[in-house]
Amino acid sequence: MDSHVARIRQALATLDAQDLARLLEPHLAALAELEAEASQLRSANALLRKENRQQRGNAGTWRDQHTARLAGLQRELHADLQVQLRASSGDQAARDQQELTEQILDQLPIPIFLKDRDGRFLRFNSRFEEFTQRSRAEILGRTIDDFASPRWAAATHVEDEQAWSTGRMVTTERRMATFDPPLDVLVSRKVINSGGLSYMLGYFIDISEQRAARAAMQHAVESAEAASRAKSEFLANMSHEIRTPMNGILGMTELVLESDIDAHQRADLTLVKASADALLQIVDDILDFSKIEAGKLDIEEVPFDLRQLVGDTLRAMSLRARQKGLALASEIPPDVPRIMKGDPGRLRQVLLNLVGNAIKFTGAGSVTVQLSIGAEHDGRSEIVFAVRDTGIGVPEEKQHLIFEAFAQVDGSTTRQYGGTGLGLAICRRLVILMQGRIEVHSTPGQGSVFSFAVPLQHTGVAQAAPLPPLAVLAPGQGMNLSANDGGLIVGEGDLPPPSAGAQHAQGASARGGLRVLLAEDNPVNQRLAVRLLEKLGHRVTLVDSGLAVLERAARGEHDVILMDVQMPGLDGLAATRQIRQRESMQGGHVPIIAMTARAMAGDRERCLEAGMDDYLAKPVDSQQLRDMLLRYQPDSGHQLLDWRGALQRLDGDAELLLELAALFLHDGPQLWQELGEALAAGDQPRSTRAVHSLKGVLVNFGAARAVALAEQLSAALHAGQPWQLAAGRLEPALQQVYEALNELIAGGIDAMAAPPS
Repeated sequence: MDSHVARIRQALATLDAQDLARLLEPHLAALAELEAEASQLRSANALLRKENRQQRGNAGTWRDQHTARLAGLQRELHADLQVQLRASSGDQAARDQQELTEQILDQLPIPIFLKDRDGRFLRFNSRFEEFTQRSRAEILGRTIDDFASPRWAAATHVEDEQAWSTGRMVTTERRMATFDPPLDVLVSRKVINSGGLSYMLGYFIDISEQRAARAAMQHAVESAEAASRAKSEFLANMSHEIRTPMNGILGMTELVLESDIDAHQRADLTLVKASADALLQIVDDILDFSKIEAGKLDIEEVPFDLRQLVGDTLRAMSLRARQKGLALASEIPPDVPRIMKGDPGRLRQVLLNLVGNAIKFTGAGSVTVQLSIGAEHDGRSEIVFAVRDTGIGVPEEKQHLIFEAFAQVDGSTTRQYGGTGLGLAICRRLVILMQGRIEVHSTPGQGSVFSFAVPLQHTGVAQAAPLPPLAVLAPGQGMNLSANDGGLIVGEGDLPPPSAGAQHAQGASARGGLRVLLAEDNPVNQRLAVRLLEKLGHRVTLVDSGLAVLERAARGEHDVILMDVQMPGLDGLAATRQIRQRESMQGGHVPIIAMTARAMAGDRERCLEAGMDDYLAKPVDSQQLRDMLLRYQPDSGHQLLDWRGALQRLDGDAELLLELAALFLHDGPQLWQELGEALAAGDQPRSTRAVHSLKGVLVNFGAARAVALAEQLSAALHAGQPWQLAAGRLEPALQQVYEALNELIAGGIDAMAAPPS
């Protein structure tokens, strides 16, 4: 018994006496009673030995009962002690775990807190005390209203309620103005559950550095945008200020060249015109590069004639080649498809640049454009354009630089060849936009081959008769621009005769021409435009301001308005808007053509968005003006189709024109359907591409009205303005084009041969 008590007391000594004495006190009292009874039992045993054996049995029974009672009490006490020992051990582990958790929370670099449903703070770490600038006693068991500003507390209640009601993480940005400098923090809170109760766990993250970096980035972006706007504005102003006098120089030079002058005067004026053209090319290079860098160029896919593309390029470069005594030629194998789908405008721009460079860096010999077929994939053929020259060549160590912007082989002050260093950079970017590649192979002193390959889509149009390769003419031989000999050779000789479209325009002008209201404030350009218009047989009324345009246009006496954009008082865009607003109430529609020196990216779209029907960029030559005004001849029903001009662009190939017409009758409705689906879906990029492709096909047939309406729709899309009106006007115009094409196909080649009525 003593040993059991000793072990019990020893076990109790290992426990917290104060905690366990209260729990074991009843058991200890019972143990003391048992010890007293045990002492009495030992005394009684001595007397019982002397008693009768008969009585021994009764005494044994009584002793056994008490012994059993003591053993049971010992077992019960031992079990209770084991339970209490286990409970005490568990409480200690819990206390150890809690202490560890507190240490971990205090070591975390972010403030953390735990609140109950009433908003009382139950737990938090030392970092939270630092952030709130309050002690633990000021926070524990209190709510946010007890130690925060009313404004902060009100915002906290709103965010807490949002987290309680939604069960989702709620995160907000806050500024802690009590710090110096103020801290920007991200406060997050979320409801958690434990032991059947709900709590709100929250934490702060210091985002001051991130916000400062974001502010710096935003400032940098705004500065870059401001710089970009300043650059664009500068380029626009530069373009306008250069093109305005250049319009006068080139226009007047062209007029004098058409007059009766001697050979020396003609040669001198030809040099003047060439110099002016070179200056204008520099301006165009800068503007083109700006457009490409700004991502404001669209790539279209329309059917075009590859051979005609090459021919147009060589014709455009023929004067420069003749001045240097060079021969131009093209080599197009018979297996190269003639009609493909792609962007002929961008291809022509690249080809013109490469041929122009080849002429500039070639002192003697020839420049040849070669076409070949590369890889075939996904219904497309990779067409390889190669421009071969016999010029000075490019050193190998410079070849990787020449496609970079502003880079030149020779950038010294003693260089022999000028230029902006943008031409090849523009070519590279345009080729990349067309999913192609460009490269150069060159040997100094022997010449260079600049080649680019672009994937073009097959059209299904039957290829014309095989074309023989075109030979290179030696300098001194004449120019042959016949459309029937199957080849194109450009050497020295006379310039080509006016196009059939130009002759038709002259004929139409001779029959009375148009009543033109000319809005132009520059005296030189006034004189030039009046001279050109009167020479074409048109009657001109001249005004020099937007207000004067409004006053004269209200009389309804003119067939067309040529509108300068930049004018004092009321500019051309504002004047056009007021005219269109007046027409919407009173009826009628007078065609308005922008004739402006503003030729930056988006200028054309802004003119069309304002309500103009067409756009001419200065300097304007007489051929451009003829072709533009031809569209608005009253006796031609606004020229639904300029199929004679289209025929001229195809070298007189009437069968090919009929095949293209049949192709568009099949593809046109599909293009319109694709456009309608994109518009209905609100897909602006897809809509823009679709209308761009549609417009590109319409241009092939000279469908002036439909092209103008397509451009108005494109302008509305670019400006993010309502497009429904423009689309509604374009649809019936397309139907008229389909009808005209059907009539053209029904009339056949014989109808095309008939003289214009």
